[in-house]
Amino acid sequence: MKLLLNLIYSLMLGLIVSTHSVASEKKAVEFELPYLLSESQSAIKLALNDYKGKVVYLDFWASWCKPCKKSFPVLNDFHNKYQAQDFVVIAINLDENKHNALAFLKAHSVDYAVLYDQGAIVAEKYDVQAMPSSFFIDKKGVIRFAHQGYVESDNAKIQKVIEMLVNED
Repeated sequence: MKLLLNLIYSLMLGLIVSTHSVASEKKAVEFELPYLLSESQSAIKLALNDYKGKVVYLDFWASWCKPCKKSFPVLNDFHNKYQAQDFVVIAINLDENKHNALAFLKAHSVDYAVLYDQGAIVAEKYDVQAMPSSFFIDKKGVIRFAHQGYVESDNAKIQKVIEMLVNED
């Protein structure tokens, strides 16, 4: 009986901490958000529409999220490795307090765009349910895959999807 309970516990724990990827074919929701490093909401903004013809890895994150913190250097590496093949990473921060996110970015340099979604308006449109939540958007603006969570073993899967999408016409 104790063995059975331990097995059930282990399976449940595995389900809770594992990541989840889903294939999709929905049109990406357009948005325009300010860069996190800008001082005002009226400062320079980025629109998803500006990236038509590119593969976009859209990553929703928060400074308190441990898996998010682990993913930042990996996403930076992917961004730098594939940007010549029209691949970009766009990170959207969901912290209630913008200063927490700014402090995080001072400690972790990134080469990709980091935006601020005050009030999680864009996150709601993308139905973000977990941190981090990521969306692979193809060159035609279609969400091809959605991915929740992050563990190091995800890197190979993420790289395969990036390579598949950048090589599509």
